[in-house]
Amino acid sequence: MKLSIHQIIRGKPASVQDLKGFNYMESGGQRVNLGYGWMNIEAEWPDVFELITQDGCATSAELTGDHRSDANFVSRELLMVDIDSGMTIPELLADNFYNEYGAGFYATPSHNMAHHRFRIMFRTATAITDSDRVKKVIMALMRVYDHADVACKDSTRIFYGTPECVFKECTDKVLPDAMVEVLVAMEEQFRAEQTATFNYEIEHRPLSNERRQKILDLLKQTFVGNYPQWRDIGWGLKAGGFSLADFQYVTQGMMREKSAEDAREVWTSGKVMDTGIHLGTVIHFLKQRHGDKCLWSTDEEKIVGMLSSIDDKIERTKEMIKKWQ
Repeated sequence: MKLSIHQIIRGKPASVQDLKGFNYMESGGQRVNLGYGWMNIEAEWPDVFELITQDGCATSAELTGDHRSDANFVSRELLMVDIDSGMTIPELLADNFYNEYGAGFYATPSHNMAHHRFRIMFRTATAITDSDRVKKVIMALMRVYDHADVACKDSTRIFYGTPECVFKECTDKVLPDAMVEVLVAMEEQFRAEQTATFNYEIEHRPLSNERRQKILDLLKQTFVGNYPQWRDIGWGLKAGGFSLADFQYVTQGMMREKSAEDAREVWTSGKVMDTGIHLGTVIHFLKQRHGDKCLWSTDEEKIVGMLSSIDDKIERTKEMIKKWQ
């Protein structure tokens, strides 16, 4: 299998502050830059497992060079789900999905008998060469294990190793191509349901002035550089009752090469009833870029309602997984 390992990092780097008050990461007495110093390797799975759980190597996707970024992504065969709370190792060993497809697990350095912390490992039968597809599979796996760390979702995510790990297991199981397709489809369905929910909520609940301003401010600071997406956002704002001046305002940051007149042309070309695009499209875009909490207000009822909705979707996703087992 192909992947990259960091040439210095062993275990989780420590955050250190120098005499001038600047923070940096340190591993084995050496300063490390988490974005650079990566080296592609090709090895058999048992050898990769040993590199992670014995030597403590940090791993990422196969890259075009030593710089770790989505732009330099090549492929990924090893996916991990970070469990920091809510699930124990015995519960994992009794889990049907893990027993069918799990390539193994290993405890992280912060693991103890009172608080089990570990990473579940999955190998794909075929390397995934599309970064967005990797993200969808990772997100779907995290929905299967709803105690997973939701920060672990980018295609070149670092997973630190555990030197001389004691609690671990290596298996020969893989995620077959058919299951990868299922996971991708599940995540796409989940996103579609979110968008539909956003559309319904926006159409049936008036926007507060605070929320309207948050939408505009976030859009203005989010560069798009993609004409169809920018156009759809304009039409979504129009459907949501925003003004042409609002679209011209956000265009200054979203599409710096577009003028106020360009925005006017897009605005007048989209008849609200004909485009099929609603303000939910805009909300979904913002949450993809800035996270699910980007538009939260201090209203506790709204927060609880959103969390409840997400929990319901997670349960439905888990039920879908069970049907495929």
